[in-house]
Amino acid sequence: MFKSLLSLFRPRQVERTVAAPPPPPTVPPTPPAVAVAQDSYLRHRPMLDREQRVVAHELTVERPRPAHAVPWQGPSRRLFADALLWHFARARLEALLAQRLVFLPVGISVLEHPALSALPTRNVVLHIAWHDEGPADEGETLFAGMSRLREMGFSLACAQELLASDERLAALVDYILVDAGRLAPPDLLAVQRRLAGRLEHKPLVAMNVDFLEMYEACRLLRFAFFHGEFVGCREQVDSNVVVPPYKVAAMELLNAIRRQASPDELAEKAWADPTLVLRLLRVVNSPAFRLRSPITDLKQAIAYLGHDELYRWATLLLFSSQRPEDRHPMEHAWRESALVRGRFMELLAGSQMPESERRDLFIVGVLSMIDRIFAMTMPRALENFSLPAEVTDALLQRSGRHAPYLELAIACEGGDQEAIETLAAACGHDLAAVNRCQIEALEWILGFAGLADEAGSKNG
Repeated sequence: MFKSLLSLFRPRQVERTVAAPPPPPTVPPTPPAVAVAQDSYLRHRPMLDREQRVVAHELTVERPRPAHAVPWQGPSRRLFADALLWHFARARLEALLAQRLVFLPVGISVLEHPALSALPTRNVVLHIAWHDEGPADEGETLFAGMSRLREMGFSLACAQELLASDERLAALVDYILVDAGRLAPPDLLAVQRRLAGRLEHKPLVAMNVDFLEMYEACRLLRFAFFHGEFVGCREQVDSNVVVPPYKVAAMELLNAIRRQASPDELAEKAWADPTLVLRLLRVVNSPAFRLRSPITDLKQAIAYLGHDELYRWATLLLFSSQRPEDRHPMEHAWRESALVRGRFMELLAGSQMPESERRDLFIVGVLSMIDRIFAMTMPRALENFSLPAEVTDALLQRSGRHAPYLELAIACEGGDQEAIETLAAACGHDLAAVNRCQIEALEWILGFAGLADEAGSKNG
């Protein structure tokens, strides 16, 4: 449907500077009436910019179970927002907010919420997704509420339907959200043109973009951010695809690390691709490692990193293309998803598994998306790796001890709370542990992937 749009528009660069947040205020105690809200999964959905990088997250909780039996109206919406705000106030997402925006879908009734004063305001975007007041003074109530939220220091996003023709509301918002998944192509084009004419300097956010063709069409319009299931879409594999030589070199290095090869052999494997050597040296000499003096010898760098850390970095390079012609538009998003999966699974295992099995869980999580980045079937992709039987069983058969952790990580991305609860229990955990490990994995990826971008920014 969207193919006819692709040739009509050229993308316009929209930039957003994200500032660091101040220290968070004290969170008030949770009233007993909302204790049930804590038994929910806090879902984070990535939002991409025009360069296909994750720059924001939408945080939601599943529609609370008491609301399932009633229409999706004012009371159930307020219950939804209540659970979300209490979760967010306690999540302590300082590291995430230091680098990325967070969108929270709420109604104007959020002004009455006791947790509102505990929320940070920097990089927190309150998405006014609905309005619960009566139609008699709807516009005035909405304007007064949004004005108050702006005075408190929050950034605001608003669904384009709520803005209508009220210029006062349009002046208050920082982002305009368009439900691209609900609009037919001609209607989406009409909405984009109308908003571009009225609000040229307001970034447009395409919501519920659920397949890659729709994403490409919205990217060629005036949209600055993109949200939806398109990040997880699978494409048809190419039976004739050839893995680039530099990725083959990374795989050979990974296999040697798995065998606990000597530093001499590891160095020999790395030198099969000189660019791989340069990138590894950039990693170890980056500010994150705080070396007193630079390391210029590859063997010394390998010894400093150690087998486990070296394995993480070599794995990461599989998701980082050196040549533009090898780079898939979803490469950055897929890399982050894979690393978050692996780190989440590793963290969740905690003290329940020995260190060697926790390392295997990280590998399972990361390699669970290798078929996408290689554009080939999973069995064929795994032919390139020397892996333990439990790892391949989890990836190919969804069986073995590692499989429930992988299934749980995938369920978390989909936000299916019933499946998350069932799988968490199978792994010996509850929703609180799942939420905590998901947040820790997100915070970890911020520094890890950022350092990878810096290390791979140049090829020579």
